[in-house]
Amino acid sequence: MTTSFTSFEHDGAVDYLGQELQVLQQSGGTVLDFIWESALDGVWYWDLDEAAHKWGNDNFWRTLGYDPAALPNQTEAWPAVISPDEVAAVQRGIAAGVADGSHTYHQLVQCAHRNGSVVCLHCRGLVVCDGAGRPRRALGVLVDITQRRNAEVYAREVAGHYSAILSNQSVYIVKTDAQGLYTYVNDFFFERFGADSKIIGTPSLLTIVEEDRPKCLAVVGQCFLEPEVPHQVVLRKPCKDHQVRSNHWEFKGLLGADGQVAEILCVGYDVTLLIDQLEQSKRLLTTTTQQNARLQNFAYIISHNIRSHSANLTALVTLMQAAPDAENAALFLQMLKTSTDKLAETIVNLNEIVTADGPVQHLREPRELRREVDRTLEALNVFIYQSGVAVAVDIPAGLTVPVVPAYLDSILLNLLSNAIKYRAADAPRVALGGYREGGYVVLTVGDNGLGIDLARHRDKVFGMYKTFHANADARGLGLFIAKSQVEAMGGRIELESAVGVGSTFKVYFNESV
Repeated sequence: MTTSFTSFEHDGAVDYLGQELQVLQQSGGTVLDFIWESALDGVWYWDLDEAAHKWGNDNFWRTLGYDPAALPNQTEAWPAVISPDEVAAVQRGIAAGVADGSHTYHQLVQCAHRNGSVVCLHCRGLVVCDGAGRPRRALGVLVDITQRRNAEVYAREVAGHYSAILSNQSVYIVKTDAQGLYTYVNDFFFERFGADSKIIGTPSLLTIVEEDRPKCLAVVGQCFLEPEVPHQVVLRKPCKDHQVRSNHWEFKGLLGADGQVAEILCVGYDVTLLIDQLEQSKRLLTTTTQQNARLQNFAYIISHNIRSHSANLTALVTLMQAAPDAENAALFLQMLKTSTDKLAETIVNLNEIVTADGPVQHLREPRELRREVDRTLEALNVFIYQSGVAVAVDIPAGLTVPVVPAYLDSILLNLLSNAIKYRAADAPRVALGGYREGGYVVLTVGDNGLGIDLARHRDKVFGMYKTFHANADARGLGLFIAKSQVEAMGGRIELESAVGVGSTFKVYFNESV
């Protein structure tokens, strides 16, 4: 496109350029067309006598997402792009321009884009009047300011958001430099932690509880590895009232002009109450678990061990009834008293398990091992007498073991009754020993009985409801109970066994737990 122009003489001033442009405009429409198509986002021209008659140039329709060539009728297209309220607002602007004599109007107009979004157009308009001074047409030149408008709205929202955060009286705002020195803290931080302006420039790490400092450094390291990404951590800080409070923090590494992390932004809030409630819930869960374990052992002992005492008492009553003379009856009566005393002690110990608070280790008390073994043998005296088992005890006098009494009773009763129950057919023997070894008191219970095939059953020996011999009275609970109780007291139980040779159990009672 070429355009000729008339050159004006000039004396160095630039007024001649304006004169040349006016001549170019009057000589043809080339300049005006160029301005309309290149410098503006649209031009409209409205007939003020016919409200439905409105015209927009091609740029106007392109700005709103339409193909000008595909518009069959502009009159029908206008209602889709500008609402009656927006038209009324423009008309009020035109009326004001006529009233003040300027015959101009300035308007921010919201139009509908074809894709449904809103397009903000800044309209600078001119009211064209006829010879009688009556307004007949309205010319408007339009500039799309949607992007700028959206940016302004977003900026106001962001400013309002951060202004609310900075003035928030429940959120800490802290910034440090790349070396961890304070560069900014908000008023709430000052007030809560008793700090003053002297804190600026001091190491932030020193205001954190020492045990939490490695955790803080690890999160700061993540901020350098992944800048502009939030990283979360809970840290404890001492307050001005000397209480230590837990705070949830979000750290973010901020990049400087060189693309390196220049600052760490930290936003935090107090979670002390939440942490305390969580710890309380954990303690409650621990207590409940311990109580459930004690109740489980109580149920095992009631269902399994008391049955042994009951069988022993029944056998003694039968022997008393069949006693050939008063001397034998008196002997069985004394044995009956010993068994009932042992049963009463077992019941008392069970009551302590159920009613006690705290971990089972708190129920431990020192017991002389030889004395406890002798009392259990007395409780099983009828069983031993009827089975013909020879019992040997080699436990040093004065060897004490810290145990839960009910658990020790149960362990001894289970191991001894099993040794007798699965005895050898000829010359059955049971041997008990005791000694100290590496922080444990070790109890051994050996027999020359049926034995267990450990190659087949090693993983099942201490399982619940596991039996290894054809004994109608077997329930498969005794060894499971014994192992559970030994481990509850911080110990362990081991087994050496061979079929037809016998078994030896080693119970390790922990002295230090």
